[in-house]
Amino acid sequence: MKSLRRGLDILGLFAERPRQDFAELAAATKLPRSSLYRFLAALEERGFVRHDPATGEYAPGVLLYRLGGANAWLHELRQAARAAMPALARQIGESVYLYARDGANRVCVEAAESGNGPIKHAMQPGSVFPLHAGASGKAILAFLPDAERARLVRTRVLRRFAPGTITRAEPLEAELGRIRRAGWAWSEEEVSPGAWALAVPIRDAPGACVGSLGVAGPLFRLRRDRVRDWARLLQAASARLTKLI
Repeated sequence: MKSLRRGLDILGLFAERPRQDFAELAAATKLPRSSLYRFLAALEERGFVRHDPATGEYAPGVLLYRLGGANAWLHELRQAARAAMPALARQIGESVYLYARDGANRVCVEAAESGNGPIKHAMQPGSVFPLHAGASGKAILAFLPDAERARLVRTRVLRRFAPGTITRAEPLEAELGRIRRAGWAWSEEEVSPGAWALAVPIRDAPGACVGSLGVAGPLFRLRRDRVRDWARLLQAASARLTKLI
């Protein structure tokens, strides 16, 4: 119980300020540095906190959103995206989705469905998929730090969801390289048969990739000549969201 109370005390500090570095947490908790490192590592591993290697700061993790929604940066991102996504869905004519990274997975946190006919791609908020499958996951995976990306690609089972899912490390790494060069990710039948998706990364203020903004629809309605135009629309929207989180 003592360890549980200490872990909860650490989480409680983020209610006052969503971003804190190790020194600030150490001063507030008065824990030995080695003990605090262990607590933070355990909380990060389970998705309760996230660590930004660029700034050294810790912040609430995506799992807190899934448990109750008390996540400051994600709340800001969802609010901003909620205002922008319906217009994107109308412009592109297909459903638009916002995903947040959760460890080796992505979680759908917002959706704006297309009004384009009775047949549409529909994914519910709360849906979870691994990062290797689908454009929205690959858009996150491609822009993670090199060592972290390599660990996720090389040490995890790349499960097949649909005919197009990439299930081998070498082809996946080549695909992620193409995504980094282009700035956007594409998939066909990687998560759902008969569906395509296009997605771009979303970064926080320090530049870490925290999620993705994507569009998806049925293959029979795909206009391939418009894909690059849609990618530019998503990239512009992602840049605006980054300024708000």
